[in-house]
Amino acid sequence: MKLIKQNKINLKNFERLFKKHYVQLCLYALKYTNNEVLAEEVVQTVFCKIWEKRKYISIAVSFKSYLYIAVRNKCLQEIKHQKVINTYNNYIESSDKRNFEGPHENLIYKETSEILSEVLEILPERCSEIFKLSRFEGLKYSEIAKQLSISIKTVEADISKALKTFRLYFPEYK
Repeated sequence: MKLIKQNKINLKNFERLFKKHYVQLCLYALKYTNNEVLAEEVVQTVFCKIWEKRKYISIAVSFKSYLYIAVRNKCLQEIKHQKVINTYNNYIESSDKRNFEGPHENLIYKETSEILSEVLEILPERCSEIFKLSRFEGLKYSEIAKQLSISIKTVEADISKALKTFRLYFPEYK
């Protein structure tokens, strides 16, 4: 599309392009994600990024091809991210159910879990929430910032604060 290549896309043209391609792109994303909500989210994210970078974006192929490539790449990125989350959740689940060799290992596990819970309670509420989103739900800093409507620097600062606190309670992991 000539308007895109010249970096002169306006809101009216963008809306027209969005309406023209949205449904087909969602169906395309659904083939990768097998999740309607995630497919729609992927397509919306792609369009948001295009709008945000409209002044700097340079598309060498047709706009339609660009959209399909962008949606495919975002789907693959989400699938990879979901695998990391699933692996982590499986690990946590298996470690919770794991039978330890003896009472000593059970005691260490129980004490460590209690200290972890205590430290999360000690941390400021937002700091604790950010840490949980990062470490337990596997969200990226940018995703946390967007979800909580804060800056990435704030997320980084709160994660750093949480880790410093954890190091005080778990000095053996410095």
